[in-house]
Amino acid sequence: MFDEMPHSKKASEGLGADCISALPDALLHHVLGFLQAQEAVRTCMLARRWCHLWESMPVLRVTDVSRVEQVRKFMDHLLLLRDRSNLDTCLLKFAKRSADDEYYVRLWIRHALLCQVRLLSVSGMFVLSNRPLVSQYLTKLQLYGASLLDKFTNFSSCLALRDLEITRCGIASDKIYSRTLERLNCHRCSFPWEVRTCISAPSVISLQLTDWMGRTPFIEDMPLLVTAVVTFGPVCEDCCGNNDPGYCEDSSCAFCYGLDDGSAGSVLLRGFSAARNLKLIAKPEMFILKRDLRWCPIFRKLEILLLSEWCVADDHRALICILRHSPVLKKLTFQLNEKEKPISLLPSKAIFNSVAKSFASENLMSVEIKCHEVDQRVDSILMTLVMCGIPLEKISIQQKNASSQCFSFVCTGFSSVQT
Repeated sequence: MFDEMPHSKKASEGLGADCISALPDALLHHVLGFLQAQEAVRTCMLARRWCHLWESMPVLRVTDVSRVEQVRKFMDHLLLLRDRSNLDTCLLKFAKRSADDEYYVRLWIRHALLCQVRLLSVSGMFVLSNRPLVSQYLTKLQLYGASLLDKFTNFSSCLALRDLEITRCGIASDKIYSRTLERLNCHRCSFPWEVRTCISAPSVISLQLTDWMGRTPFIEDMPLLVTAVVTFGPVCEDCCGNNDPGYCEDSSCAFCYGLDDGSAGSVLLRGFSAARNLKLIAKPEMFILKRDLRWCPIFRKLEILLLSEWCVADDHRALICILRHSPVLKKLTFQLNEKEKPISLLPSKAIFNSVAKSFASENLMSVEIKCHEVDQRVDSILMTLVMCGIPLEKISIQQKNASSQCFSFVCTGFSSVQT
């Protein structure tokens, strides 16, 4: 009636049992996915159960070595001995490069695509192949530090590509093209000086374009766009050579007039006309946004808008123009940089006269001004908003002082207006 096995013997057998090996292949493959490729292969020494698991692991992770040459032989054997089962993820990251590294990296990328990889991430200072990627399965592509040539940025043969993240890459291409892309994040990349790179991605829902070098890329229409974040960095080439905060009238200015970009008007804003949530952050001397206002579209879906100093420089014509073209705007935010000089002027009498009647969106629920101090810029913004028909009760000011304390209060008045 009782188990006759001694208690000590049962305990020792329990301690010696390999419970992990009893798990199904799918769970063990999931565990292997957190290991570096070399570590994952070494698991074949654990037990007979593990001998061949690495051959079909769905994640190939090579991110802990600095040089390609450190893993060349290993990768050659790994790719030769894998059973060619599908890859879910391939992560390649290298801090340093030598002359012939690019050949091997390109080879590994091709192998991953042949294995129907869905997420491909490549980090390193490589010149990637000047051939387009071809895959019916790749859904997400992450590139960091690479040089992208003209044909590589044609993703028309990546029929399932939805996410593209490009960080600190040199883009030597006239066009970035994809009909399937839904999310595009381009951060701190360099674009050509002599031509505007065209971004043609009509299915994009979310776009982030931040802190680039070179010329501002030309954005084609994005009719499905929901959210766009555009932040001009300090090394963008679209600054007026005469330090004009707008688009200067000097035809000899190489910065304003030295490039025939073929954009037939708007460079950025026309492509964002369908956005619901839009952030446009730039210094006053960046002329592209003000130039675009000459062909300002109607933002028929725009509900949330964040602007910076560029729209309140001069006499606020840019701000007034955007408000006129945003009929369903619900929330407006101004983000004023502490380091920028308060060059904004109070709206002049001429601007007062040009606004015959208020035109602010009836849907506008709140306006927030974020600043480090309530200076002339804030005063002038208040004057313009009231002039456009926005009551002070809807306007709040969020002030952050040097001690990192934040104060919020509702505006009840302003000082004066320039005549």
